Amino acid sequence: MSRDTAASFFISSPFLGKAAELYQVLRRNIESYHQLSNRLIQLAEQAHAFRQFDKVKEYGQVLSHIPVKDYQGIGHYFLGVATHRRAVGNENATRRLLEQAVDTAPDAYKLQALLSLSALSFRKRDFDSTLYYFHQTLKAKKLGIAGLQAIKGISILKAIEGSHAQAVKDLESILPMMRYAPAHIYYDLLNSYAVELGEVGRKDEARNVMQIVLASPFIFAYPEWRETAEELKPASRSSVIIESATSLSRNVLFMPVEHERRPNSAERSPAPVLNFQKWKAKMLKGDKDQNKKSRMNEKDMLIRLMEIFTDNATTYEQKRKILEAAEQIISEPSTPDTDEPVS
Repeated sequence: MSRDTAASFFISSPFLGKAAELYQVLRRNIESYHQLSNRLIQLAEQAHAFRQFDKVKEYGQVLSHIPVKDYQGIGHYFLGVATHRRAVGNENATRRLLEQAVDTAPDAYKLQALLSLSALSFRKRDFDSTLYYFHQTLKAKKLGIAGLQAIKGISILKAIEGSHAQAVKDLESILPMMRYAPAHIYYDLLNSYAVELGEVGRKDEARNVMQIVLASPFIFAYPEWRETAEELKPASRSSVIIESATSLSRNVLFMPVEHERRPNSAERSPAPVLNFQKWKAKMLKGDKDQNKKSRMNEKDMLIRLMEIFTDNATTYEQKRKILEAAEQIISEPSTPDTDEPVS
């Protein structure tokens, strides 16, 4: 059989139609993985910003089992942050997860994992390793969000050595760029700036900065910001002098709390954090409207199921009943889809 004949035979072969059908199925599944994973990343980022570590852990666990390497790496990062749980968790397990993220996650999350590793070294007073991780972060992307956090970290190390004036200078060098950081990182950078302003005697300026920080919607999740404001209050006869080491502790986050904005799918472009409350309200509204619900596509159904199973209000018994009902439906004879919604 000649090459042309063989090619002609393959083109007319029924196997080609099956291959094309299989390709379409695989493509739809891959797109669903991307869309579901990106939604989980958005939710994990938002939970992380508000220090809701139980939710961070749940989203990280799901991401770490997505059969796409980049998403697994991002899942390991979130699991590492959740495992440490504000500096009171398992340090060895945290380090292993973060090192996995450095090896497998997209660039933005590699940098955040490096920052988290620097935090672990800092708490062990291993300042050489801490500085190394900061320099590695800056080398990769100096002007990114992770870079701003690394510069802040280096300023803290300088302050520990007593170089508060240099720490202020470092923080002032990134002031114009701070406003472009995600909101909670912006406020945290300002908190660090206020701490160092107070250390060099510029307390009126520090108090003005803290007025901005205290107005933050994130204030309830960051008690160290209120402590900074308390320490900067004007002295009175009944005041107790606060040691410098205590002030410095207000300049350190338990773990870095934001990322170089998540990559879209496995790419490197940034995306905004999802407004979870609006999304949840939208989904609940969909529950009340049976007609709309019947037109949900596969992506919407996957996301709705994930929202149900990761909602703390859903009990174990409810989840078990949902699973049993799903298995019962699957065991019944299937009927062809005649009105499957278009994605």
